Amino acid sequence: MYTPRTGGSKGKYTPFSTGRIGSSASSRRSSAGIFGSSSGARRSPFPAYSGAGTRSPAVGNRSFLQTSVIAETAQYTVENYGPSVPVLISEALAMADRSVSMSVRIDPSGWACVVCGRRLFVWRYKNTFARATFCKELALPPSELSHKAELVCLIPASPDNQTVAVMAASPEGIIRYWPSIASEGAYSESSAELNGEECFSLTQFEPYGCILATTTNQLLLLNLADSNTQNTVSCHPLKPSQGVLARVSSLFFGSQRPQSSSTLQRVLSAGQEDGQGVVYVLQEDILQKWLVAEPGAEKVVFEVQLGNMIKKGFARQSACSSIDSLRVWMLDLQIVSESALLLLVAATDTSRPSPVVHYALVLIPLVSASGAGPDQISAFKMLSLTAPYQVSEEESLLDYRLLVASPSNMACHVYSRNMVICCSGITESSCSFDNVDFSQPGNSILGAGSCDGTTLFFSTNYGLVTVTATQQEPSFLQDVSLAEQSLRLDQSSIISSPAPPQDISSLGEDKTKGLKAAFLHACRQNLSQAEAIVEELFPTSAPSPMETGSPMDAAVAKLSQEVIDDFPASDPRWAESIPQDTASSTTSLILLHQLEDKMKAHDHLLSFLKNVGIWDRLHSVVVRESPLSTHLLLCEHAEKLAAAMALRSHHTMYPNLADGAISKVLQKRGQTHTPAGLTPQDVFYREVSGIHEIIENLVEQEKDILSTELTSSDTVSVINNVNTIIQGMLKEAWHLRQSKALVYQSLSRNVSKPTLQYIPWTASTGPKGIRSLLVQQHRVTIEQGIPNGEDIQSRGALYQQIMELTDLILEGYVTQLESIGLGSGEDSSQYEELEQKYQQERHVLIMPLLEQGQYERAASLAEKYCDFGILVSLCEVTDNEERLQRYMNQFATKGFSDFVFKYYMDEGKRGKLLSQPFSQHAELSEFLQAHDHLSWLHDVQVKDYIKAQGTLKRLSAKETLSLAKKKTLLSLSKLTALACDEVPEAELEDINSELDVILHQEQLPKELVQKMELFNSEGDLPVIDPEQLIWLYISEKNTDANEFDFKKALDLLQYLPKDDDAKIDHLRLNVWCKAILKDDWSADRGTGVDPLEHYEDTVFFRTARLILESGADLEYYLPDVDALLTSDELKPLQGNANFQFILRAGYEQMERIVA
Repeated sequence: MYTPRTGGSKGKYTPFSTGRIGSSASSRRSSAGIFGSSSGARRSPFPAYSGAGTRSPAVGNRSFLQTSVIAETAQYTVENYGPSVPVLISEALAMADRSVSMSVRIDPSGWACVVCGRRLFVWRYKNTFARATFCKELALPPSELSHKAELVCLIPASPDNQTVAVMAASPEGIIRYWPSIASEGAYSESSAELNGEECFSLTQFEPYGCILATTTNQLLLLNLADSNTQNTVSCHPLKPSQGVLARVSSLFFGSQRPQSSSTLQRVLSAGQEDGQGVVYVLQEDILQKWLVAEPGAEKVVFEVQLGNMIKKGFARQSACSSIDSLRVWMLDLQIVSESALLLLVAATDTSRPSPVVHYALVLIPLVSASGAGPDQISAFKMLSLTAPYQVSEEESLLDYRLLVASPSNMACHVYSRNMVICCSGITESSCSFDNVDFSQPGNSILGAGSCDGTTLFFSTNYGLVTVTATQQEPSFLQDVSLAEQSLRLDQSSIISSPAPPQDISSLGEDKTKGLKAAFLHACRQNLSQAEAIVEELFPTSAPSPMETGSPMDAAVAKLSQEVIDDFPASDPRWAESIPQDTASSTTSLILLHQLEDKMKAHDHLLSFLKNVGIWDRLHSVVVRESPLSTHLLLCEHAEKLAAAMALRSHHTMYPNLADGAISKVLQKRGQTHTPAGLTPQDVFYREVSGIHEIIENLVEQEKDILSTELTSSDTVSVINNVNTIIQGMLKEAWHLRQSKALVYQSLSRNVSKPTLQYIPWTASTGPKGIRSLLVQQHRVTIEQGIPNGEDIQSRGALYQQIMELTDLILEGYVTQLESIGLGSGEDSSQYEELEQKYQQERHVLIMPLLEQGQYERAASLAEKYCDFGILVSLCEVTDNEERLQRYMNQFATKGFSDFVFKYYMDEGKRGKLLSQPFSQHAELSEFLQAHDHLSWLHDVQVKDYIKAQGTLKRLSAKETLSLAKKKTLLSLSKLTALACDEVPEAELEDINSELDVILHQEQLPKELVQKMELFNSEGDLPVIDPEQLIWLYISEKNTDANEFDFKKALDLLQYLPKDDDAKIDHLRLNVWCKAILKDDWSADRGTGVDPLEHYEDTVFFRTARLILESGADLEYYLPDVDALLTSDELKPLQGNANFQFILRAGYEQMERIVA
């Protein structure tokens, strides 16, 4: 289910490994290691054949060959084809360095070639009567890029194909042509003059020559120039038709596309039409049809964009709400008839949190109603193949090709370097897929082709092999297709049951029995009778049930469970245990085959429900005390069948563990007595609906064993084996769920129907739920498995199991969260609570891998499930800044940058926060908007001085605790304002005013500050506003106040709010009153002394003189003399005539000076 993105010495991860590909359980039976087992690989389900084992020679052109059978499945046979690969080629492949590119081209003429570095081997693989196979080595042109077989054409040089000419191109466009390979030195060489473009493919286009295509979609026709002395190759670029006809063509078919950088996928030669050669070109989602008469006489007949048609096809069979969120790829193109093409496509829904790539085969008719080219698709078949989408793995995810060996039988093969998917009945209502695995150590597929309608693959380990359909009696799968010509009533297990279809009137109110009767009629091809019974049971005129547990849903759920829990009627040992009137779905006596038959029967049930119109009317039933969609319940039943088959496969490897767990299950069920002739295994595997119970008992069995005295190696072995069994079961179930997601989806998509919460059985909750058991197993592996691992191999295997257990647990959480998020009217608190629990569990499960130094495994999980905390910690531990920046780009839309910035803030790593690269400046600026104390530093760094000035000004306005900090902030604000020319002058004046107020506070007498205890705990002054400063300067505690103090108090009046004149006047009056009261005005002046001279040294007059000397406006500073004399503060002096005289005289004198 999960494979790390980097695998050390194992090479680059590909999606074709058994760990990540999703396929149906029925088809996966044939995909497990068909070429023998190896350590760590799954066991082959095929019978083994010795090297001496041979099959009877096939008919036709292969009648002279002996073929060794390599492996067989129920549907396909894998065997060698033709004579052995020449020793020259075998040695070259065996001795080649791993970095050397190797590829093979198989031509229908019976010739093949192998490209190994610069070496080109050409040999005859068909109808070889000589004792030694003919093989010739040729030298390809020098190149700095890798040669490939796609750039080699094998051209038959005689009517019987016994001789061949070879044309090869280097990636740079150097063409070599050998008219005969008998003399490897006799060749001509020319250049295609590509001007730096790279060659993509070389396609045979007889009788006109060959077509060379570049990666930038340039097409060139290569043919032999007229020459009497040598075979010179000429190059003619193919261009769309020009002139009047081209303009007329554009009216019908649209303007022609110029040469572009779009990806070229396939160039196909398709014979002739009206005496002209036909070429189909697929580039990205554009399909072109060319007609070529001769060099210089070519035209584009049509050009069609297929993207929207393919998106709509995927959307119809998926839960995608909008085709805009679908991303599609055209992977390959093949001809299936003169009127149709077959297209291999892939797509993923980018709107999903964990996007999955789905693959499909699309049949495209070449003639539309308008006659202008394809405008619709005639068939759309989803493959049983899925893979989680990762941008870093896109190249390998799209590395699939299509092969149609014989268009007449409508069968094809989809293949990669590691796998072949056999597809049959692609135009039928029910097609089948069978996987053949080529991923054994040292093995891969280097090329594919066909000869005389036979599919051929070149395997590194086995040379030329063919994968052909097995000749056999019609199978149950053919019965399921309801095809009359393939139905065998005497062999169909479900129809040959002892329970014949009953008349509906005899069934009473039992809806399940009635539905079963209709099902049996459908199996006997009595579809009309089946529909009549269903109509009587569940009339279409009645509204579809919208409540949980309706009679229709209950009947379908019960029938589905009966199918998977069916008794094997043909096994005589079960004769006394089978209930009467049971319709058996299996005739096999072998447990694994019984499970496979049940899977086919369940598929048949699905087809029946859809054919009679029940499927889209289903709603939900109660399962595990909660409503569950009936569609998902049926999918769960199929998943349990897949899990049961996986368990059965592992049972033979770990019999003691499995048998002990099965005994515990049967004891808890109360089935302590096993019927005569049957084994506990027979009883347990019969009831597939309870297959999940073995997981709890495997964990208990493990606990019992670990409680005894074991060696370290035995402890590791027990834990490893239990993990293997559990993971094998659950991964098979997960694969089926992913690959059959579209199959089990209702096509009605009623938007008014609320989506129910979906908790898969593989993630069931509760103390004994699968989720809890997996968490427990994770803990056991960490606490008891890892410490007892004695070597790197054993610990590595356990770490991988920890990773896969974590993946299974978190995948269950994600599925549940997605279902709640899709639900209408769901309480958001339920989602938030589950999400919080998921995030906590995610961190706890992944963190041990990080702590144990398993960085890549931890990274893979954290990337998949977006655990940003793990990813940041990983980058910090490994000091990998480059990786961190990659994550910032990868998860740009998911808030990863903000998470990193917050992490640096919380950890106090301000330097790292502010030293982000240029690419992160925009995100950092947005983040720092809520952090003014740092945002101005970033603004200064990026030279946004206006923004920095505003931020610093705001910070200074908020600062009240530290006068020094406020002064610093204001100084920096002034500095940034001066650094740019766009700050208004008024802004600078405002900053200067605030700095002046701070200066006045700094000049407070130290004795006053100490008396007032103004210093805070850090020894700094708090910020005091101007009014408070005025009162401090004139307070009685400022015992040594002089004219300078009162002048400062008066100066501070200008910093008070201008809209409150009364307060300003009141404060001004108070300042002068306090100044007057600083002196004694009742003292005797003596005889002959000028009163003004006697009192001019008072604080009042000294302050006034100081104001005059400073050049300030004395009228602004001085209050009205009458207001001063009548103020409450001076009441004690109001009866003093001497004081009033001196004050009025002083005012008169000052007025004269000012005037």
